[in-house]
Amino acid sequence: MGNKGFLNMFIVVLAATFVFYGFSTVGALAFNTASSKNFGDQTYVGPFDISRQKEQTAKENLIADFADLQEGFAVDLTYQDVTVSLPPETVLFDVEKTVQQLNSGRENPIVATVSIDGLRTVLTQQFPSIQFTDESIQSITSGIEQELGTGIMPLTVHITDYSDFTETEIATSSIIAQELSPSLQNLMATLNGTEIEAFTTFSLLDFIQDQEVGVVSDEELTLLASVLYSTVLQTNFIVDERNIGNTLAAFADPGFESAINRELGLNFIFTNPNKTAFTLYIEPSAETIHSSISGMALLYSYQPYVSQLESFEPKTVQHFSAFVPYGQVLVADEGRKGLEVDVHRTISYEGAVVVDENISSDFYAPQPKILNLPLKKDMTQTSGNLSEGTINGATDTVDPQGNPIPPEKSDSQVYSDGSTLQTDKSPSQVQGHRPDVENEESTTDVQYDKGGNIIE
Repeated sequence: MGNKGFLNMFIVVLAATFVFYGFSTVGALAFNTASSKNFGDQTYVGPFDISRQKEQTAKENLIADFADLQEGFAVDLTYQDVTVSLPPETVLFDVEKTVQQLNSGRENPIVATVSIDGLRTVLTQQFPSIQFTDESIQSITSGIEQELGTGIMPLTVHITDYSDFTETEIATSSIIAQELSPSLQNLMATLNGTEIEAFTTFSLLDFIQDQEVGVVSDEELTLLASVLYSTVLQTNFIVDERNIGNTLAAFADPGFESAINRELGLNFIFTNPNKTAFTLYIEPSAETIHSSISGMALLYSYQPYVSQLESFEPKTVQHFSAFVPYGQVLVADEGRKGLEVDVHRTISYEGAVVVDENISSDFYAPQPKILNLPLKKDMTQTSGNLSEGTINGATDTVDPQGNPIPPEKSDSQVYSDGSTLQTDKSPSQVQGHRPDVENEESTTDVQYDKGGNIIE
């Protein structure tokens, strides 16, 4: 009985050992099977395809891919009109966390970690005029990590998307205006407060078409466009279209005219290149129109100025007419001086000029001065037979200008150059005796300036 009991006990223990070992082996196998993922089709991490890969293989491949990302790191931080590079050492691409958060058969982001202290140093050094709070730095850090999840390089992160900044007036200008029509006042009231959204284009003529403001003349639109143009030049906005007229408008400063002509399709168009919106204000006051643009502050300062201004005298054109009384000169057109003006703009950062760029070169051609003159008189005047040189039947003598010579001076007339006028000579012969008259044609080349005047 003792041996039989021992044998039964041994069998029970052995069976229990096998059962325990079996369950342990199956459990371990199940655990290993569950913890070792086999990713299905269409499984991506950023731009990297890990479809049909096991977890360990995917990790090994991602380590190499993330190393390439780190080596080719190209991330820019942009605040309005300033862009700086983010140092690659401030960013870590985490393979373990990325794999842990993977969902098979889907597009998954890369898990990237940005050093808050490193980012704070970059922001305070590169954007010293901007006050960054701890909350704004944390928000910007999260935004950068989110955009790094795509794994696409190069990458530009607009930090204005992840933090609130104070809005201010960034540009202002004014123009003299008198007797504004009701339609123009309605247009300005409608335009006042218009938002220029991020990366959008504003067209003055398109804006007018969408509004019911009444009839506004091209001259009034030129007035409005000119003050807007002067304001836009003080920002980093892009001027897509701006024109000038044949003559400078009386209300516009040289170099800052923006002519509108709907018949010719002359428009004023500009684009906001920033990631933030701006508000356009236009307000009339006593004989003045004020224009301004408000929004998130720009870091660069934009200052347009006239670099060169040159005027050209108009040439004089003489017209001879039988209807102009002798001895009189009638001014048909006073003419207008020509004008050439160059406009430049300085772009400054922290008070130092970074760029001096050419903005425009405008040329207004001079308009000639037109004089109407009488026809020249003949050398002799007669009321009868002109060949006999008689007046009222008696012969009289005239000087080269056609004025009668008194009888006591009719034998000869001595001029300051020593020549004489004989009464028994024909006009052609009299002229032939003048030593100061040259019969030879001048062969000297004639040169003209931009105004059409002869250069001596």
